[in-house]
Amino acid sequence: LTILCGGRNDLSNLFYSSSLNNSSNTSTSEEISSNNNTIFNMNWNNLALNLLHYNTSDMCNMSYVVGSNNIKQTILINRTCRCILFDQIFNSNQQLKQFNRLIRPLLYGKIYYYPSNIHYDNLIKQINQTFESLDELIKLFRYIQLTIQSTYQIFLIICNLSLNSLDICQQQLNSYTISISLYTIFTEFIACIERNRFIPMISELNLIEHGQNSSLTDTFLAGIVFLNNISNNDSLPKHIQCKIRMTLDNVDNSFQTEDR
Repeated sequence: LTILCGGRNDLSNLFYSSSLNNSSNTSTSEEISSNNNTIFNMNWNNLALNLLHYNTSDMCNMSYVVGSNNIKQTILINRTCRCILFDQIFNSNQQLKQFNRLIRPLLYGKIYYYPSNIHYDNLIKQINQTFESLDELIKLFRYIQLTIQSTYQIFLIICNLSLNSLDICQQQLNSYTISISLYTIFTEFIACIERNRFIPMISELNLIEHGQNSSLTDTFLAGIVFLNNISNNDSLPKHIQCKIRMTLDNVDNSFQTEDR
């Protein structure tokens, strides 16, 4: 680790039944599509369909192979099946594979902090409200999904009764389907973001050790070590000093940046 100083609503009835495997266990090694696919020719409607194949609470296994040469170990992590499906899609696309390596810690990574006392805990609680507020945003987008779905179903009934406007109806139905798909994909991607971000540690060494282990499975984002020596009986200083620890792979230095 390197040191830096400083401060469901289920809409699946709108689509055809999914062709995904019904098994609740999956692996990132499974291929969803060809590596030659590009972002522009991906079937977004099919992705939304596959996401809705799973309930929001369905959990699947995600595997990480760590080590090198003959000394390797497979670590299994439980995550929601919808989030693992995103991971599979990203890894199956050359344009998104590198992006996936960067986004995983941002989605799943915890932030460890030390020390833990009443002042720092309250400060962390306030910061974490930013992530907790995502729940309201997810509820909003799922409400929009339901609104578009209701409009779609009403329009579908009208189209079935009007045989003279099939082309127009089909265009309008396709438009609604695309809108629902995009809202579904965006909503479920946001839902993958870890909301309970912060974990107190008993020591700085404990923070480092947990960060090193958790970084292997993308469940560590950063560590915060508060430098102000205060107790529960002290008041919180106006200026808080801290140092932030991150994995080296997530932090560029000037030499690495120059090489790139």
